[in-house]
Amino acid sequence: MSAFSLSRLLLVARKELLDLLRDRKSIFWALFTVVISGPLVVGLLYFVGKTVSDRIEKVTAPIVNAQFAPDFVRFLERRGVKIDADPADYEARVKSGDLDAVLVVDPGYAESLGNGRSAKITLVTLSSRDGSAPIAGRLSRELRIYAEMIGNERMILRGIAPAVARPLQVEELDLATAEQRSARLLQVMSFYALFAGLMGAIAAALDVTAGERERQTLEPLLTTPVAVSELAIGKWLAVSMINLLAVTASLVGFLIALQVVPLGKLGLPFNFGVREFAGFMAVLVPFAFMVPAVLLAFGAAGKTAKEAQSSLSVGVSMVGLLPLISIFRQTKAPWWDTWVPVNGQYAVLSKVLRAETILRLDWLAMWAVPALICGIALYVFTQRLGDEKMLAGR
Repeated sequence: MSAFSLSRLLLVARKELLDLLRDRKSIFWALFTVVISGPLVVGLLYFVGKTVSDRIEKVTAPIVNAQFAPDFVRFLERRGVKIDADPADYEARVKSGDLDAVLVVDPGYAESLGNGRSAKITLVTLSSRDGSAPIAGRLSRELRIYAEMIGNERMILRGIAPAVARPLQVEELDLATAEQRSARLLQVMSFYALFAGLMGAIAAALDVTAGERERQTLEPLLTTPVAVSELAIGKWLAVSMINLLAVTASLVGFLIALQVVPLGKLGLPFNFGVREFAGFMAVLVPFAFMVPAVLLAFGAAGKTAKEAQSSLSVGVSMVGLLPLISIFRQTKAPWWDTWVPVNGQYAVLSKVLRAETILRLDWLAMWAVPALICGIALYVFTQRLGDEKMLAGR
């Protein structure tokens, strides 16, 4: 066998890429899935946010015994809250989800209020239902505002300044920018960008490993004057090109969707322009080359395409589970956080969305870790290709 040849390697890569592109239907659906996922996610976020915003703005307050608190009813009406007086069987309807929250006025409300005592209003809700939280939160805020207003009036009538009852003036200073606050909601974009870097390579990796073995086209390739390492790297480059195309298409889909969907109307001044696009690509390019190498190593380990697909599910699980480290962590991320594969990419992509400073050590991790994993996976893949047991399906 002659020395390693770059020209032969590129020839193999070109051959594999053309073979993959010939299956236009599979490539189309693979790319279509990752491209449409971005607009669908952004559109869903807008739809959910708009729905919640409209529900809070046009809230209806079911009130039991509303006749005992006419001043409170007028207060709510002045603040744009519609009143639904005396809903029947309200506890059962709250449990079933027909009502989000109900206000129950105590029959002795007016007497207690007139005598300067605490009057009772009960907020009935079901805390385990997330969909009810916005309405219950709005009604709870209205109750606090009304209670504070009554308390201030009582103190003024007694010649006492309302500030006496507030010995501490508590102020909150939120240092987060508007972009950082909105990025918390759109961090799902980081997850889907990583997911695109996986989905774009699965079908192609299966085709050039277990697929070729089942079609019995792998053995003729190994009999050509091409080194096994050239064949392995050529296949990797071909799958990586498909994967890089999928990642780029996914980001373009997000970019277009974020320009079209009016997130600003929901109070989310989210910006995803050239800077953010470049930051995402700087993180995802090495990731897009690492994933195919890992998938090829797993794919070559399977005896059949079905078995190889089962092996590749490990990669899907890794992409799905590792970002949870960042999502559920309640403390400051340790220095080694960005050195954990997949989780590190998710963490840095989230920093890009929040317009935070990314350290040089983080950028080093984004390239060094994928390069190391890629090298190990390609070595395993090359060894597997050179093993006669692979051709024999063992």
